[in-house]
Amino acid sequence: MGKLIIYLLIFATGVSLFFAPWIAGIGYVLNSLLQPQYIWPWIFSGIPIFRITAALAILGLVFALVQKKASFSVYREHQNLMILCLWFWMHLSHLFSPFEGSPASVSPDVVLSTINSILIMYFVLVSLCRSESAIIYLCYIFVAIGVYYAYWANMAYINQEWYRFTNNRLNGPYRSPYQDGNVLSTLLVMCIPFIIFLYFRVKNFLLRTAIILTVPAVWHALVLFGSRGAFLASAITLLVSGYMISSRKIKVIIGVSFCCFMVYQGALLLDRAASTVAEDNVQTEGAINPRLISWEAGLKLIPEYPLFGVGVQMFEAAATSHFPGMTPHVAHNTFLNFSANTGLLTGLIFLALNYIAFRRLIRAKKIITSLADLSSFAVVASSISIIGFFVCSLFLDLIIFEPFYIAMIINILAYKRLENRERQAMMEKDE
Repeated sequence: MGKLIIYLLIFATGVSLFFAPWIAGIGYVLNSLLQPQYIWPWIFSGIPIFRITAALAILGLVFALVQKKASFSVYREHQNLMILCLWFWMHLSHLFSPFEGSPASVSPDVVLSTINSILIMYFVLVSLCRSESAIIYLCYIFVAIGVYYAYWANMAYINQEWYRFTNNRLNGPYRSPYQDGNVLSTLLVMCIPFIIFLYFRVKNFLLRTAIILTVPAVWHALVLFGSRGAFLASAITLLVSGYMISSRKIKVIIGVSFCCFMVYQGALLLDRAASTVAEDNVQTEGAINPRLISWEAGLKLIPEYPLFGVGVQMFEAAATSHFPGMTPHVAHNTFLNFSANTGLLTGLIFLALNYIAFRRLIRAKKIITSLADLSSFAVVASSISIIGFFVCSLFLDLIIFEPFYIAMIINILAYKRLENRERQAMMEKDE
């Protein structure tokens, strides 16, 4: 029955190419962010769902261009040119790597293959999903993903599925891109702003109540995953969300709820932090946090290889060569990963992409009149989502984390709509 439903959905998506090609793009994003083949492997066995949804999305762009529902003009935007430059520079770095062939925890070919897939689909989607309907459904996918994985995590706890836990920390679905609980926590952090600001788009009392109750469920999921970086990121996203919300009542509800939750559940994270320090105090020659050693190694490697870096995924080999015995770890920081592995330029581009989203948020604060408006909702939610991602990226290697690139698509498309509307309003005012 499950396979039949999947085949029907694939068929329906194919039919949609003739009247709404953007639906194929939505199907790809839903599959890419949810990764259902790892949640229900018995249903997706034998179905190459990624290839199917990617192919349909590419066909969707072709159909949209024929129907004049898509345009290549969006590729001239600075954000897209920077991402193209980052992509090109990563391949140059791999080509000129002084550590080519050195052992790595993850093969450079795997990383490049993954980033190729992600960025090919980025450029497909950024042109395909320009319509108002496409943008809102992209936002709703983040809401749905956040709700589902919060449910998944909490049910694992309620049903006492202890086999999913390692050292009292919940793991993501087995063998999925989210198997590391820190990575799945990052996805949940990115979903929180979309859930919070959806409150302003719905009028139904029951739906608003459900939204309010969903946020603590996501927080509890973060506690189960035990990601301190993600919990810090969620706190920052709440602060920024409060800055964007004009209603004092909503600000108070969010703030009090988070404080109460921290008092009730935050001790679990503090206990884990204390135990980490206690364990490292026993090993007096060890670092209190191996990330600090990795960051130090990364900062030392950047001036040694500023142009092309040490090569894609060659951080460990370079650190071992230059600083024997200093660190067996990867960079544990996305900026340092880009800068040390593929050159300072890629690290600066990564920072610039995050800054662009922040700048759009500040601009949106000045011009939006209602958070219920589609473009305003999408810009604000995606910008804060990217801020949450950036905080998580300070502690993790997330160069091939596709939700970030999807959020950037929402951000640029919604902001362009907001900007065009503002420009049109100014022209009408001048007349």
